[in-house]
Amino acid sequence: MKSADDLEELLPEKRLALSRTKVPLIKSVQYLLCSAQFLAMSLLVIQHTGMPFLVRATNKDRSFLPTTCVFFMEILKLFTCSVMVLVDSGTIVSCARTLHEAIWQKKMETFKVCIPAFAYAIQNNLYYIALANIDATTYTVTYQLRILTTALLSVVMLGKKISTCQWGALSLSGIGVILVQMDASPSSSRNSIPSASKFVGVVATVGMCWTSAFAGVYFEKMLKNANSSMWIQNIRLSLMTLVFATFTMWSSDGQKIMEKGILQGYTLLVWTMTIAAATSGIVVSAVMKYADNVKKTYCQTLAIGLTAVTSICFGERYLSWSLALGVILVVTSIAIYAFYPPSTRQVMPTIKSEEEDVHFV
Repeated sequence: MKSADDLEELLPEKRLALSRTKVPLIKSVQYLLCSAQFLAMSLLVIQHTGMPFLVRATNKDRSFLPTTCVFFMEILKLFTCSVMVLVDSGTIVSCARTLHEAIWQKKMETFKVCIPAFAYAIQNNLYYIALANIDATTYTVTYQLRILTTALLSVVMLGKKISTCQWGALSLSGIGVILVQMDASPSSSRNSIPSASKFVGVVATVGMCWTSAFAGVYFEKMLKNANSSMWIQNIRLSLMTLVFATFTMWSSDGQKIMEKGILQGYTLLVWTMTIAAATSGIVVSAVMKYADNVKKTYCQTLAIGLTAVTSICFGERYLSWSLALGVILVVTSIAIYAFYPPSTRQVMPTIKSEEEDVHFV
């Protein structure tokens, strides 16, 4: 019997015929667990589930400066994208030439990303404000409103069409978020958070939905009209975002940095959170490369469910009918929105999803 590696080298029709032959269950599971697709999807679920809790955990002893996390996150993104350009180029000399031509010789193309870069810089800082004031489940569910904001801005800025089922899904998502907010009362949480803080957290999350949507749609429009690769565009974006992040860091916490240093309060947990946030776009791209958008949607919905269960287990929330129903409605809305797009006759040409999400938090 042919192994999985042998199947990859065969013609599609022969590979299909052999794939239908009986394969031992244990061996099939081994192939699945060792596949790049399974690894990428697992990382996406773990990251989407774990990130809110990581940020919440680091906020319990806020001895570090969140603005420095955003700064280091952009440096890591810039480094990662540069490595990918190096891999594509083959040699360091070729990579340096490519970066010089794309960034320095095409200055106007680089400056065009200032608008989405500014939006991303705001979004990254709102992220820490939101999770400092609301629990992980409330944040995760509320942040799904970015589907609604992205859809609205896509219609306005890109002329995209939204199907009737998708509009219905967006309505379901809004109802689900309202139900979760209704449940976010002192009696629903073992670790009660003041109402004023919850309001700040929800407003910050809604602000993230709009900044994320605007930056994503604007960046998508740029990618459609650009001749550069996705990695080059993300390097440009990271460079501009780094400028705004540096300005925010020094204007907000410059005095503290001068007194105690830029790495004050950094622990293994803080570094883990920063690295995980910086690599989020790469993980999404890997899922889109080795799987597809449907499986990405499954990962997203699974992460929401796991976040809710984990919040209950950690004592951040009590299980109630409004929380359960709200999570179910949001998960259902995501699935409907992904599985019922407009008919192909109505849809305008769009870029691949991996290019849309690569720089999202």
